[in-house]
Amino acid sequence: MLSVALDTFAMVRPVFLDVDNTLLDNDAAKAALEAAIADQVPGPAARSFWEQYELVREAEDYVDFPATIARVAAEHPAGAARIARILDELPYREFVYPGVFEMIDRLWRIALPVILSDGDPVFQPLKIERAGLTAAVRGNVLIYVHKERQLAAITARFGGPRPVFADDKARILGHVEQQLPSALTVHVRQGRYADDPVDPGDPPPDVEIARIAELDAAIA
Repeated sequence: MLSVALDTFAMVRPVFLDVDNTLLDNDAAKAALEAAIADQVPGPAARSFWEQYELVREAEDYVDFPATIARVAAEHPAGAARIARILDELPYREFVYPGVFEMIDRLWRIALPVILSDGDPVFQPLKIERAGLTAAVRGNVLIYVHKERQLAAITARFGGPRPVFADDKARILGHVEQQLPSALTVHVRQGRYADDPVDPGDPPPDVEIARIAELDAAIA
């Protein structure tokens, strides 16, 4: 949901911020989830969850917790319900990278921060809200299954000169560069995908930074 009229920011530079392993340490969050499930869920249901997690991710090309839990519930209803509660209770704010909220506050002085995330339409927005990130960007949150395929819609909703795209995946940024040569792409070298290359034929990101907290200085 957008909390402000779009034309208010028509000429303000938008900065599109990825979430998983960009604003939020998703590797650490997944490790905490794995530990909680191992501790609180019977073995057969836990194994089924992680098997279905991988199958759903392969089929849909993104993590879809609601679909995964629905599959597990067919054989392990009690275990699936417990896993759903664990997901609801996971303290996502604890996994936000250091300096993120301060960086977003600084961005507001020079640009329009917008969260742009891949993910399922049910759990992903809840995770972003529970992490405190929805409030930090004042409700400017966009979620798509494959955001790099929606760039025309994204830039139509948040126009402005030379948009910035910050992401931990160079591959995503390469697709952005191909479609929006005027954009500024910033590779945030965090998380498990930090060293993955762009796809063959795609240009490299314009800027690399080691920590998301450095973003506002890198684009100033």
